[in-house]
Amino acid sequence: MATTLLPETAQKVLTQEAIRSAAKQSQRCLTVPVKLRRAIKKYLREQEEPHMKRKVLRLSESFSQIKDVNSQLIASTSKQLVEDPLQGVDQSQRWKIKSSYGDIGLTYRDDETIAYVASRMPAVFSACHRVLKEVRRRLPEFSPAKVLDFGAGTGSAFWALREVWPNSLEKVNLVEPSQSMQRAGQSLIQGQKNLPLIHSYGTLQSLTKSINKSEREHDLVIASYVLGEIPSLKDRITVVRQLWDLTRDVLILIEPGTPQGSNIISQMRSHILWMEKRKIRKSKAPIDETSKDLVVARKNGAYIVAPCSHDGACPLEKAGKYCHFVQRLERTSTQRAYKRSKGGQPLRGFEDEKFSFIAVRRGQRPREPWPLDGVKFETLKEQHAKRTLQDLEIDYEEPEEPSSSQQASLIPFEKPDATYDSDVMEVDDHEDNEEEEEDDDTGHADLGGGWGRIIYMPVRRGKHVTMDVCRSTNEDASEGTLQRIVVTKNKNPTLHNQARKSLWGDLWPFQR
Repeated sequence: MATTLLPETAQKVLTQEAIRSAAKQSQRCLTVPVKLRRAIKKYLREQEEPHMKRKVLRLSESFSQIKDVNSQLIASTSKQLVEDPLQGVDQSQRWKIKSSYGDIGLTYRDDETIAYVASRMPAVFSACHRVLKEVRRRLPEFSPAKVLDFGAGTGSAFWALREVWPNSLEKVNLVEPSQSMQRAGQSLIQGQKNLPLIHSYGTLQSLTKSINKSEREHDLVIASYVLGEIPSLKDRITVVRQLWDLTRDVLILIEPGTPQGSNIISQMRSHILWMEKRKIRKSKAPIDETSKDLVVARKNGAYIVAPCSHDGACPLEKAGKYCHFVQRLERTSTQRAYKRSKGGQPLRGFEDEKFSFIAVRRGQRPREPWPLDGVKFETLKEQHAKRTLQDLEIDYEEPEEPSSSQQASLIPFEKPDATYDSDVMEVDDHEDNEEEEEDDDTGHADLGGGWGRIIYMPVRRGKHVTMDVCRSTNEDASEGTLQRIVVTKNKNPTLHNQARKSLWGDLWPFQR
């Protein structure tokens, strides 16, 4: 595959391997780590809770009721409320917590907590792991030492944090109002080695009162599957304001991949960006290259690390679509024991966890060269004109279409075999020494506006691949659009090969 790289900067950014490594963000079927599976099984054995299948079903129904309540808020939401929900409130009270998470959200009884651990915890872990792993790939220099997990529940996000950044975590503050959830989380981590310093709090108020003001900022703040449990939009925005105020670097919000969950993420995204833009407008020191306070001024502002490649209005809202992604996970033995399938069909060995998320970072989005700037790709006709006799012999021996084994590798999510690796590994008495699969370091997608996000699965028809891509439309990534891209083999065999390997949630390179 021939590509002509014109400027020196493009050579540093683009090689065929670098494109593939940088664009790859999705994960295939995830297997829950051995340590977490063992901890869940041990916890459930100790509880000896009867009628678990019925309680898991009841918990699922309670989540559906929350979804119905949230859906009623969409029509009543106004842009003015999202931008400034505290209008008319005294300025001195603006940044004070007006609500207490837990008093207005879900309260979990012991039986509901046990059902949650058995049925939902592995799926929530898989979504958190997928998001955190992308943040690590997009920010290779970012190694959080101090973390705040708001709405920690039984510790799904905490387990994902330990998998993604096992060596950098020093202190983790957990905020969870449910005493039952707190006890379950503590029980699950009993006996684990190399744990960071952990403090648990019932509310954000108790957190801020217990630590000094100078110690309140966290490198990473994460709130997963919790904002949807707060029924008031005003209270949600108030809580997110507090979380952002406690964030030194990166804030991550994760919600279920439903229209309601996506709507919540979109509202919080708009509000955070609006707040920071307002700060910049009101700043006495404008951001320009000649300002002496340039370094100080650039501490203000915020930009989206993922999934958006721009900081403008979400183009999916006008298109009548909602932004969400999917992570397939192999069901654990406890999930298969207690969950029921719809319609009485046999329960599959895997499930797809749909989620919506946003990762926001303080500061100004870096200006980076777009990955395809100065790159000229050869057409298929030009490549054929350069073929030698040896190339023709290879083409003759190898069919143009992929073989059955190659086609299987292109399927985004394959059904696991009937024999589950997790069952074998869970009963293994030896201490697991699993080596984490290393990421391909041949290339990383930078945070400039040149990388778009593939929304929904690409459609492959013959020599055409059609993709819906959310992308930036200008150099400073202040605006974005949803664009349908058709990549053909004849015009660009190099990008066509990349498109055939791309999955829902991966990135796509552009040039200005």
